[in-house]
Amino acid sequence: MRLAVALALLAAGCDASLPEPDAAGAVVMRQRCSGCHRIYAPGSMTLEMWKMQITRMRAEFARRGHPWLSPGEERALLDYLESHAGA
Repeated sequence: MRLAVALALLAAGCDASLPEPDAAGAVVMRQRCSGCHRIYAPGSMTLEMWKMQITRMRAEFARRGHPWLSPGEERALLDYLESHAGA
């Protein structure tokens, strides 16, 4: 039962429709994040969870030799996630 609930929550978070789709952070998500995986709904995680994921992805980009986000892109992404993260 717990597995079914967890999978349902994960599926709900994998929605390509983003709030404020023209916001700079939403653009960063579509352009830089969706190249490797689905776009997760900002409300699917708390801001602290998103910060952990960004740290994890920065390390993954480095491991793969990919350039990380520019400071402006990272700031836009964090601001966007702060505005739309789950509680």
